[in-house]
Amino acid sequence: MARPYWSGQISLSLVSFGVEIYPASTSTRPFQFHQIDRTTGQRIHYQNVVHDDEWQEDAGAERRAGLHVAAKGQKYAGSQDEEEQHAVEKSDIVKGYEYEKGKYAIIDPDDLKRLRIPGKDTLEIAQFCTVDEVSPSLYVKPYFVVPKKGPQATAFAIVRQAMIDTGMVALGEIAFAGREHVVALAPPTDSKQLGMMLYILRFEEELRDPAEYFGKVTAGKPDAAQLDLAKQLIKTYTRPLELDKFTDHYEAAVRELVEAKLANKPLPQQKATKPRGKVVDLMSALRQSLATKELPKAANHKTGKQGKSKLKVVTGKRNKTA
Repeated sequence: MARPYWSGQISLSLVSFGVEIYPASTSTRPFQFHQIDRTTGQRIHYQNVVHDDEWQEDAGAERRAGLHVAAKGQKYAGSQDEEEQHAVEKSDIVKGYEYEKGKYAIIDPDDLKRLRIPGKDTLEIAQFCTVDEVSPSLYVKPYFVVPKKGPQATAFAIVRQAMIDTGMVALGEIAFAGREHVVALAPPTDSKQLGMMLYILRFEEELRDPAEYFGKVTAGKPDAAQLDLAKQLIKTYTRPLELDKFTDHYEAAVRELVEAKLANKPLPQQKATKPRGKVVDLMSALRQSLATKELPKAANHKTGKQGKSKLKVVTGKRNKTA
């Protein structure tokens, strides 16, 4: 098992317990490409450089105050004059906020470490709400929450069961990876899994106003017959969630391409799509869809044991996909 991504306390009023948080998803791909020079076949590397004419000797006072003024007439990255730039060591690179054109407030990594941000060591539960109140558009990434061994594990189990019985999720703020995050804490889908799930959420200001987009949609009165057929079609396609039936077709195609290259075989050709007949109106489309009862192409059925989704928030009798 990987090392914990975050370790600390979850606090609910005067009740607290130690936990460790692990990523519940992975972005690892079997194929990772590098940039190669087509002529030489060598891998392309990048170097951190600074143009020497950006250095101003007369800006000493501002530099001592944590500010930097870029020189006028500076040459930016991509300049052909290699004599006017030099490499910069990673330890000498700091962050800079451009408060005016060419002027930066210098932020050292140690300055960021000293920020007094709540949530570095303790996840303080601020409130509880039903899972239905948390919009799916807020969910970003899932994590596993594992209790630390000892007497604190009892408090963890009690709070977890209380959340299941009341159908509630907990909201709070936590700090890791150099940022503060608002999170939702919830029991996992499978009640036999005795840990909990933590979901990184977006802050409200990160979401755009839907009225700017949906406000342009013209409301229409649906035809009763068409609506009834649409409900029948939805019912036909309705079944328990089988997330393992969906596969990454792009990744499979890349694998096939790479294997063909390595074996010096002809490259795979794109498969022809099955032509669909023309549908003259919505009612005809609904009727033909019900007649054929084709499964969606995304549901690529494969053999093997069916699994359950690990990205579903479940609290009590309420279910929602994260």
